[in-house]
Amino acid sequence: MDSFLKRHWFLVGIAAAVSCGSLLPEGGLALRSSGYAIPLLVAAVLAISGFTLDTSRLLVQGKNLRAILLTLCTTYAIAPLLAYALAISWGPALDGAGSQGALFLEAMMILAAQAGTLASALAMTAIARGNQELALLITVLSSILTAILTPLVLELALGEIVDIPIVDIMLRMLLIVVLPVFVGQLARKALWKRAKKAATVVKILPRVIILSFLYTGFSAATEHLHEAPALALRFLGACLCLHLTLLLWTWLSSRLLGLTAESRTAVILCGSQKTLPNGIDIWTRFFGQNPYGALPLALYHVVQLLVDTLLLKRLEASNNAAAGQDRQETPG
Repeated sequence: MDSFLKRHWFLVGIAAAVSCGSLLPEGGLALRSSGYAIPLLVAAVLAISGFTLDTSRLLVQGKNLRAILLTLCTTYAIAPLLAYALAISWGPALDGAGSQGALFLEAMMILAAQAGTLASALAMTAIARGNQELALLITVLSSILTAILTPLVLELALGEIVDIPIVDIMLRMLLIVVLPVFVGQLARKALWKRAKKAATVVKILPRVIILSFLYTGFSAATEHLHEAPALALRFLGACLCLHLTLLLWTWLSSRLLGLTAESRTAVILCGSQKTLPNGIDIWTRFFGQNPYGALPLALYHVVQLLVDTLLLKRLEASNNAAAGQDRQETPG
């Protein structure tokens, strides 16, 4: 039993997070409503990423244009197109403005127009031994471009003009992304040689934080599932289909473009995930009249964490195999 838990503790943790989110959602709701707990956890993940990042590789990844453009295209073009098609085919009938079908479409497009997630894709890329430097670059670019591309997507899909506060986004990026990564880099210079003693902690902590995100997301989803169960099931099906399709698209397209296994991992995780906090903010600021606006955001958050967490072992095995093959092919 002990050996099973040591090998599969993360899967046991997933089951525990989902169960606790369903049965004891109060803790997850309290974490989200605190206003500082989730940003601190995000910052912690990024600080750990900064600690393990090789800055020389970070500069090199700026030239990895195929991977960067593929992910940004997936985030702001492929995902919205798929979401629109799913909302029309999967959702209630469109019977004019204010109908349940129109609200369903609006809520799905709020989700699809968002940037990639700030923390979980980076943490999962690190866990799967993927290209962390590429994942960080994609995350930063995706978050910066949201000030321009998210309003554009919503205007094209819904005819709604949204004015996103660019200053707030830049400040958020500075505090939650840039500063933690910078602190992690400083710590790397001072402590990297001693970090081998704490390698287990450095490896496990991001996984524990991912489980806390999963618990928080499932707590919010449970609340919404109780409010409108029939419509929530439609949203859940659409979110699951959207995420699986994006995973398949990023996997196939990254292979066709000849990306390395490490880079494919970053593209798959960054291109298939959507940020929750920005989506909630846009919903409350500009679409507050839609009572279902938070449903797909919360459900997609759970879907992406659960499905992608289950993929980590396969992605890690693929990256380890590729790394082993590279070592064999390298002379000496």
